[in-house]
Amino acid sequence: MHKRDKSQDVVVTDQNKKPEVMASVLDWLITIAVGVLVGILLVVFVVQKDNVYGDSMLPTLQSGYVVFTQKISTYFNHYNRGDIVILDGSGMEGYNHEEYLIKRIVGLPGDTVRIMEGHVFIRAQGESTFVMLDEPYLDEGTLTEMMSWGLEKGYDEVVLAEGQYYCLGDNRPVSNDSRNLGPFSEDRIMGVAFFVIYPFNAIKPI
Repeated sequence: MHKRDKSQDVVVTDQNKKPEVMASVLDWLITIAVGVLVGILLVVFVVQKDNVYGDSMLPTLQSGYVVFTQKISTYFNHYNRGDIVILDGSGMEGYNHEEYLIKRIVGLPGDTVRIMEGHVFIRAQGESTFVMLDEPYLDEGTLTEMMSWGLEKGYDEVVLAEGQYYCLGDNRPVSNDSRNLGPFSEDRIMGVAFFVIYPFNAIKPI
């Protein structure tokens, strides 16, 4: 009887362990699924990774850099002067590529932007005078010149309507931007770049 009782005790103990193991596995699977779901939601709705191609944002961003871009601002259409933004230029006259653009916002809705004598001048909404924009991110001696096409279109002086932004590349001599394409509407802004994640020796906030 003693042996049978012991055997029965062992069998009962094994049966109790099976539900515990299954519960642990289920908890583990749920944790992984939640983590994957959160990761997907972050990528789709909050943060994305973008690659930089070309030299239009030198010296701030070099070709081959990889940046994190936040999308939160796009839900509220809230942007600041100086933000580096990802732009969809498809269908704009003067742009025939599929890739997104990466530029810096220099003019906000309500501003009057004037390109003159190699510099950017801003007259904020409600102000009577133009002020030359301070641009410490440019290489010393960089001039902001107009392109012939942009001059024909009148993009050297633009009054920005509600939801319009004047965007320029930091490397002004080579950048195809609002001087040639005109203002960008807010629906063309895909996100705001905020951090360089690659190469590792260039990791930094921007």
